[in-house]
Amino acid sequence: MIIYGVNPILEAIRSHPERIRYVGVAREETARHQRLMGEAKRAGVAVRNLALDQIDRLAGRGVHNGVVAEVSETAYADFDEIVEKEETNFVLIVDSITDPQNFGAILRVADGFGVDVVVIPEHDSVGLTPVAVKASAGASEWVQVAQVTNLSRAIETLKKSGYWIYAAAENGERPDAIDFTGKVALVVGNEGKGIRRNVLEHCDRTVTIPMSGHVGSFNVATATAILCYEVRRQQR
Repeated sequence: MIIYGVNPILEAIRSHPERIRYVGVAREETARHQRLMGEAKRAGVAVRNLALDQIDRLAGRGVHNGVVAEVSETAYADFDEIVEKEETNFVLIVDSITDPQNFGAILRVADGFGVDVVVIPEHDSVGLTPVAVKASAGASEWVQVAQVTNLSRAIETLKKSGYWIYAAAENGERPDAIDFTGKVALVVGNEGKGIRRNVLEHCDRTVTIPMSGHVGSFNVATATAILCYEVRRQQR
């Protein structure tokens, strides 16, 4: 897989250098490129000079900042193994998000608030694609992401492990009126349709962010950030 952009590649070098086959840098290097090349060499990662049109082609015309890297496919985390860990207390379930930009932004939020694992369905959902990795600004290298075949079953597994499941949806309780101090699984839904009904039916409670403006809702990544802040504020 090809990833691109200075920040995603820097974080890949810092977190999992063994996954990187090479880093390709345009010949017109800047100070940022020099820093990246220095970190790559210190980590034992091969660095190649590439023409800008080669980088354009490899990045699929994405905004690459003059740098690409070929990496091995990301290994998804083991959901059951993470849930069994005693220290795990905050799970983020992302139901059928299809926009890689939104998913990347959610991963950035998850990293910022120390979410233990992000859970996504195996089908009808974006995964760790190059666009999502770029949008995460490197957060995808640090956040554990687990794919499951059935979100409803995953929720029931969490319940058996002592989690309360909170769905971000309409007509729910205010975030500051809910006790988030225990084991929490927060469910957020698709950009247009929200959380699927069969998933929503397995959730314990619904949480709604109060709004005062004219637009009916926040972008899913923004809403996720607000709710993750409140969960972590109470847990800490």
